[in-house]
Amino acid sequence: MFIQIGLEYIHLESIISDSIGKVFILLLAILIGIIPQSGPHLIFIFLFINGILPFSIVLANSIVQEGHSGLLLIAESRKHFTWIKFIKIIIALVIGLSGLFLGF
Repeated sequence: MFIQIGLEYIHLESIISDSIGKVFILLLAILIGIIPQSGPHLIFIFLFINGILPFSIVLANSIVQEGHSGLLLIAESRKHFTWIKFIKIIIALVIGLSGLFLGF
């Protein structure tokens, strides 16, 4: 319901219509993917299912996102968590930008 209300007022279609907007949404998706919870990821899945986001943005968010398992790694070693997130961010950027460049 919250997402539906937000879609009525934000108009993501106009933001995503140009390439700068797509890159901005890609970076936002990667930043939100850093959160070690599974809930924020559902926003991007919902937007993809409704045809608002391209697949490459959802894929990049999915690469960075690991759900609640990240909480266990933070408790074990913050250094390893940070390194793994850094590597996943680089991979997500490369794949996400490549996907946007190729049009998917």
